[in-house]
Amino acid sequence: MHLEQLKDLLLTYLEYDTPSTPTHTNASNPTPQNLGYVQGMSDLLAPLYAVFQDDAVAFWAFVGFMKRMARNFVRDQTGMRAQLTTLDQLVQILDPALYTHLQSADSTNFFFFFRMLLVWYKREFAWSDVLRLWEGLWTDYLSSQFHLFIAMSILEKHRDVIMEHLKHFDEVLKYVNELSGSIELEGTMVRAEGLFRRFERTVEMVDRQGRFPLPNVGLMERGEAKRLGGLKDVKTLEERAKGKRKSPQRNSAAVGSSSVSDSPIGVAVAEGEGVEKEKVKVISSELRLLLSRKVIELDALEEGIENGAAIGTRASGLKD
Repeated sequence: MHLEQLKDLLLTYLEYDTPSTPTHTNASNPTPQNLGYVQGMSDLLAPLYAVFQDDAVAFWAFVGFMKRMARNFVRDQTGMRAQLTTLDQLVQILDPALYTHLQSADSTNFFFFFRMLLVWYKREFAWSDVLRLWEGLWTDYLSSQFHLFIAMSILEKHRDVIMEHLKHFDEVLKYVNELSGSIELEGTMVRAEGLFRRFERTVEMVDRQGRFPLPNVGLMERGEAKRLGGLKDVKTLEERAKGKRKSPQRNSAAVGSSSVSDSPIGVAVAEGEGVEKEKVKVISSELRLLLSRKVIELDALEEGIENGAAIGTRASGLKD
């Protein structure tokens, strides 16, 4: 009986989400997302149906939930790939050693987290814990993408096993999949909040460093030489500095006055008169979105991808 009710609700949503055609007018929904039915939608509907125990209320709750989750179900998987890419960058910042190991295991596509992110850990936690987790995620208390810190928390919990015993992608995939049903919620949430706070401090530290002017290396060397005593020392240091500026010691990726690498904490290179190139760290736009409480809906995601822009920031004093 309940399975039939779920089926009817999903069919109703499919009809509700279908755009108007010359032979069919969808007057109830002027902005359908036209997702069709995708595996995983039933995982999102089932808890709502079980809690509300009212078809109409469950349906409209599902409609609202799908506005948030629609990016997970688009056919080209841009929404899922964007989240996995952000998770990739987050691991690089918070646990470089683990990321290096995952690279050696050919696992930095983070495909082993695909199902978890797709249905918000519906199959990973006990039923009662799923309800508690979703209520927490819906608050957007720290971030609208706090589910990525949940993933990071799960990795952090099992990092020692992964680094010591799992050397290949299929081993990592099998191990993470077998965690289903055995993950403890409270400890995971506590770790996730700690990881978010650490990430927030990292962003603030990088931004703070970017506000200080670069040192004038020439003046510093001259001052040091005078302290040591003698014009001869000054000339020696000037010649040494000139030789440094001429020598091609930096790789080609760092050449230019404002180049930025593809890493999550990129490297901007600044050069002034008589100043050796200095590296300044910057945070990627994908990572900055983790500090936002604004929910990323499908239309905003497509607009952001098209314009190459971020989708908003929380009031935290951090600059984009």
